[in-house]
Amino acid sequence: MEPSKAALLVLSAQQGNRRAFETLCEAFYQPSWRFAMKLSGQRACADDICQDVWTSVAKKLGQLKEPSAFRAWVFRAIYRRFISQKQGESRFEDTQPEHAYETPDLDTSLSILALINQLSDDERHCVYLFYLEQMSLRDIANILDVPQGTVKSRLNRARSQLRAMVNEEQAS
Repeated sequence: MEPSKAALLVLSAQQGNRRAFETLCEAFYQPSWRFAMKLSGQRACADDICQDVWTSVAKKLGQLKEPSAFRAWVFRAIYRRFISQKQGESRFEDTQPEHAYETPDLDTSLSILALINQLSDDERHCVYLFYLEQMSLRDIANILDVPQGTVKSRLNRARSQLRAMVNEEQAS
């Protein structure tokens, strides 16, 4: 969805238009769930995170001062909720990601996804948001609550590591 259309829908939803809010949910729920799934690696946790965040979005939408930042606002809430759960619940420490969601090694594109999954959490989150969700550096910095330069550094490090992994894979 175009950012300008999303901003208009946010303004309309803030004024009580239920259909505008439903349209926002239809456009942004799946991407936010995929992000939660990518962070947690578990469907149940992704479901819980999204349910909590979208309930909060419905209640606090009127507090959003910059409607054009809606997408980043939702993704930042997803990220913060994930961090909160990770710090507060031991089930994240003891539970392994579901095998059904792991990346299969079928094609080159799937191999690249498998390599991305080998990156550190910080780098993987940046790569996911930048390349797969096509977010701007500013939005990623806002979501992860780090300076924009840090996002650039993480992306650069991730690219270098991925390049090295691909070269190593091709050599063997």
